[in-house]
Amino acid sequence: MNTDIDLKTTQTLKTGTLKKSNEQFALVSLSAKNIDAILALQDIIFDSLSEQEQSFLLRKSREFFEKHFAAGNIVLGVVHNGQLVAQSVVVNPTAQNPKTGMVDMVLDAQPQDVTIIQGVVVNPAYQGNRLMTEMVDAWLAIAEKQGRSHAIAEVAVDNYYSWSIFLKEGLQIHSMGMDSSDGTQLYNIHANVAALTQKRLTPDFNKASAKNNVKCPSADIEGQKKLLSEGYKGIGFDAANSKIVFEPFPKPSASPGAKRLP
Repeated sequence: MNTDIDLKTTQTLKTGTLKKSNEQFALVSLSAKNIDAILALQDIIFDSLSEQEQSFLLRKSREFFEKHFAAGNIVLGVVHNGQLVAQSVVVNPTAQNPKTGMVDMVLDAQPQDVTIIQGVVVNPAYQGNRLMTEMVDAWLAIAEKQGRSHAIAEVAVDNYYSWSIFLKEGLQIHSMGMDSSDGTQLYNIHANVAALTQKRLTPDFNKASAKNNVKCPSADIEGQKKLLSEGYKGIGFDAANSKIVFEPFPKPSASPGAKRLP
């Protein structure tokens, strides 16, 4: 199994410096030739997780990635010293292939307007280097360039690390659902790409106004569901008090386009 990544034959999106070691990394767009490396990193991550945490990671097969790349989708990767140390699977549906992989989300959008990030993993030895943030930033930039207006993700409510980073990056908890296969409670994460891009250019990005905001304990799932049903969206996380910050948003008018994503 060849897990080396040759940067000379791989599309590099940007380079950066690892926060902990000051060594250079490359953020790349992987292809079908890198499936061995993708599967190897997936195995490393899975083996490092506790039994409870393993439910956060839906392991994907070689066949999945072969079909994923054949459909024109991408995988973002972070490479250090020729090895893949972090990756994110990006699904870009089309009218011909509308499946998003989302379990339980209703959104007023056409498949070609949506982009989904999933399978975000970082080698434990590289955690603390903001690599998920780098991949989320790249995903949003690609979505804007491609004209995809809705960026979405699905995260287990117990996976604090992932959903807290999405919130920090300006996405919101849009709704909640449940994976019927195992009963896992899920946050549906969402952002309007153009609006988020503009917000990121302002000095007050990630500075939520306290007016009308409500904080709900991260363990209070029923309280969060109630707020979401009343039109609130999760916009931030008060880590010191383990509370999610919710902000009221105007309820959208009923639209025949709003439907459960496939």
